[in-house]
Amino acid sequence: MTTTAQHAASRVEENDKNAIVVRLQRNQKDLVQLRTKLNSYRCEPKTYSLYERIESLRSKMDSLSHSNSEIILSLKGKRKTVSNQLDRAKRHLTEFRRLNEGVEEYLTICTGQQSPFF
Repeated sequence: MTTTAQHAASRVEENDKNAIVVRLQRNQKDLVQLRTKLNSYRCEPKTYSLYERIESLRSKMDSLSHSNSEIILSLKGKRKTVSNQLDRAKRHLTEFRRLNEGVEEYLTICTGQQSPFF
């Protein structure tokens, strides 16, 4: 009975792992697209504070991309329990969402969609 339960738990963990790997690979592609957007001539910083902001976003992108690759390799390579890596991946996905929001905010400011009076 316990071996069947262990086998079922192992399959669930494997499915979770595969889903996280796919999501992280998708995030890796999204990071490339976000960097392309930030490198657009329309997003050139016009003030020092915007320059600092874009550099901070680029730095976060580099960091997320590096850790993204590490997590993917770790999840693909290990056959052991991966709960720690899954937790790390979930935190990473949360950080990616925050970065995406920051990039969107920056793009809104740079493309002039925000009122010039504020």
